[in-house]
Amino acid sequence: MRRRMLAPVEKNKNTDLYWWAPYNTRDALKENHMKWIFGRTAMWIWATLALATMAFAAVQEPQLPEGEGKKILQTACTACHSLDGVVKLHLDKEGWEGLVSSMVSNGAQVDSKDMPVLIDYLVKNFGNAKPAGQQQAQSGNSDAAAKKILEDSCTACHDLDLVSGQHLSKDEWQMLVSSMVAKGASLSDKDIPVLVEYLAKTYGKK
Repeated sequence: MRRRMLAPVEKNKNTDLYWWAPYNTRDALKENHMKWIFGRTAMWIWATLALATMAFAAVQEPQLPEGEGKKILQTACTACHSLDGVVKLHLDKEGWEGLVSSMVSNGAQVDSKDMPVLIDYLVKNFGNAKPAGQQQAQSGNSDAAAKKILEDSCTACHDLDLVSGQHLSKDEWQMLVSSMVAKGASLSDKDIPVLVEYLAKTYGKK
């Protein structure tokens, strides 16, 4: 009868299982043990990355005010873009109606009965808070400054020929710029009216 020999536990406790086994069995046990270690390591790395991604998304996603339309906004809009672009917009009721209608026509899932609830929520919390006089003063910036805003903000996604080929009214440019911001275009609140004014003047309806 073969005498069983155990390895010293403290120094070789990972090899205790196959210390006394025949060589072929010992190799198989060792291989399975290594697979188990690598499997656990891979699972730990995956879990860590998943938690880090969730934490980053939670930090990046803006906090929305409470209200009846909050859930509708979160459900309908985050399927295509972050809410960061939405909360930067400050539109009147007509502007939000146009933008929401545009998003629905592009595939946003908003039920017809939910649209007025969503629009009221957006107007209440992200309405046009700036006085008209202040916007007019801002829109008086030089064409050179407005052109730079256009070049810096729009060429990240498309060529400027796409812009110059459009001939839209001021309201239409407002809706288009607002939709681009909602999709992630980098524009500050003060730059939006400057850009819209420039686009309406330079590429308005003929």
